[in-house]
Amino acid sequence: MIFFTGFVNVWSVFVPYVMTQTGWTQGSVTMAFYISNCFFVIGNILGGKLSRRWSVRKIIAAGGGIFAGAIFLSGISVRISPFLLYLTYGVLMGAGAGMAYSVILATAQKWFPDRTGFASGVIIASNGLCGFFIAPLCRSLLAHGNVSAALWVIGAMVAAAWLFASFSVTEPDMIRKTQGKGDRTGKAGLSQTLQTGRQYTSEEMLHSRNFYYLVAAMFFGLMPYYLISPVSQVFQMEHGVSEGVAVMSVMLGALLNAATRLLLPTAADRMGRFRCLTALLCVSAVSSLMLTFGTGTVLTAAVILAYGCFGGVMGSFPSLCSMLFGLEHAGENYGYVMIGMILSALLAPLITGALEAAGFGGARLYICSAVFAAAAVMFLAALKKRQYDGVTVYKGEVSNG
Repeated sequence: MIFFTGFVNVWSVFVPYVMTQTGWTQGSVTMAFYISNCFFVIGNILGGKLSRRWSVRKIIAAGGGIFAGAIFLSGISVRISPFLLYLTYGVLMGAGAGMAYSVILATAQKWFPDRTGFASGVIIASNGLCGFFIAPLCRSLLAHGNVSAALWVIGAMVAAAWLFASFSVTEPDMIRKTQGKGDRTGKAGLSQTLQTGRQYTSEEMLHSRNFYYLVAAMFFGLMPYYLISPVSQVFQMEHGVSEGVAVMSVMLGALLNAATRLLLPTAADRMGRFRCLTALLCVSAVSSLMLTFGTGTVLTAAVILAYGCFGGVMGSFPSLCSMLFGLEHAGENYGYVMIGMILSALLAPLITGALEAAGFGGARLYICSAVFAAAAVMFLAALKKRQYDGVTVYKGEVSNG
């Protein structure tokens, strides 16, 4: 189920085929992607709020059903009007996928409370791998049929995953934590984790300075990726890299993206979240400087590193959010933290345009990327200082941080 929530980011494969089939402009077609990403975050928040009253299975049943149904409806709306496509692919599919994503991610962390980085890393890596495997399938389907048929095939696959997840995903027995009982699934660890610190509701979290530091760190940490990602192939080719190598760099970057989503938060369980994430952001700054001053192979390596750093940031923030604000409301809380991702994605093209207008276009643009990565390090340092000063809740994490 988590694997298919990454389908939200495969829309670029459909764009040229939709334009050919419908005659719509590129701007009107790509708008569906931005809307779906925005409502993916809204779905995360909604799924987290529903978890206060509904079971995990009910939320997955509702969110997954909306997700699968919206893909089928998108196959119909793509023949009618952009507005209906925005409603089905954008609003409904994004929200449904977000609902399922948030509760499965939070549930995985609750099952492994002493290894939340590993648990969230597995989930987020699965999400990241969707583009690598589904994009070629979509290209093949689109080449041999029309857009509607391709969407219906993917919708059938999502529906199958939805049905299996609706019957298989459960939360740890929250009642048993008060009885001191546990087993290898992590129930005893969950009890200990929930008792060592305050479990922030979203309302309480929004009144915490740490929340705004965390959102700012995500915003600045993701900005280098969003500045290079849309133009990575063109940028390399303009600087003498062959088209084949440029395309290969994106594929290798996708693999590194998925790998760091799992490996970095898993390593952070032992080495400390602040330490690992700070090191990753330093690599991000170096890759930005490589884009500024490098040529040939150096540029290709920089693009691959940028994709990997994006995966590491996305993989690390769920467990960092849980460390700061608790596991009990992890799904809803992380949904709010993901506002940093949406702001970064939406503001990146505006920032690019403003910098180019100010004479910082081309390779010089990525000096600013290095500055953004440094800003993320500063906000993480502020968070770490507040943790050591006893502001945040998990005393056990101080020794690991």
